[in-house]
Amino acid sequence: MKHLWLLMLFISFSPAWGHKLAPSLLEIDGESTTTFNVLWRTPALSAQVSPEPIFPETCTMAQAAQQAVGTSVEWRWHMTCAEGLEGQTLQVRGLTASRTAALLKISLVDNRQYSQLMRRDSQTFEIPRVPSTWAVVGQYFVLGVEHILIGIDHLLFVTGLLLLAASWRQLLVTVTAFTVGHSVTLVLVSLRIIPEVAVWVELAIAATILYLAVELSYKAFAQRSGRVRWPLIAVFGLVHGLGFASVLEELGLPQGDVLAGLVAFNVGIEAGQLVFVATLALLFWMLRSLSASLAPLMRTAAIYTMGGMAVFWCLERSYALLLSSVYFF
Repeated sequence: MKHLWLLMLFISFSPAWGHKLAPSLLEIDGESTTTFNVLWRTPALSAQVSPEPIFPETCTMAQAAQQAVGTSVEWRWHMTCAEGLEGQTLQVRGLTASRTAALLKISLVDNRQYSQLMRRDSQTFEIPRVPSTWAVVGQYFVLGVEHILIGIDHLLFVTGLLLLAASWRQLLVTVTAFTVGHSVTLVLVSLRIIPEVAVWVELAIAATILYLAVELSYKAFAQRSGRVRWPLIAVFGLVHGLGFASVLEELGLPQGDVLAGLVAFNVGIEAGQLVFVATLALLFWMLRSLSASLAPLMRTAAIYTMGGMAVFWCLERSYALLLSSVYFF
């Protein structure tokens, strides 16, 4: 019975807590300075309230074509804006009521590109009249922080690194190895030096979490204070970097500031990762200060959660790969 609450915790997780972002998508592709093709895709929510995009009054929309895409509904239409979109404000209404987010992707005819994650506290976006590198840096830094903090599989892996380390020095070594690993593949894929291999990456990420959970399950492993497998952690970092790259591919990089956006996104990931590790380490320290039994219980809960979710993701993602292979052939 003492681990019943752990089972309830595992059951409470749902597939939505996976690596991929699942916001609505508003994609605007410029044909000229005043004409645009628009794509609006949103999950088919069970609730009555659904988010909707709001455009400037100077824009007129043609009849939209609607279709179902998986569990989402998609609309496509042609839009004409007499004054263009530079300096105009776009809004997605209904994010608060629906408790969702929306990803805005804009490609203008002059090759400028913008990506913005719109949330309940930020439902509008003003398209800059003049491109700003610092605006790109700030935007992609925030996207990097947000991605790592809502990517539950990555956070569970980082939790495993914290539990793996027997000292602050070991924690620094493992986190650094992971950072170097995922930075390498993120850069290589984003710069098109190596191809994106997103088909199996999600399964591989789940397998790395399962490996750490199994290792941490053996009490003898926790006593190996002088043995940290940083080369293996670096290899796991390479795998996670491929996952980060697939997300950045979906967000898109501004063509005029590719390097700035890439570096800012990676730094944002590191910042979010450090905040999470510091918060979790502080929590463990507080639990040990309150009671000698609370920290071990928290550790056990974390390992159970890691293992349970990793097994679930491995099965789910293997099944998805199998279906895609059958469909392909």
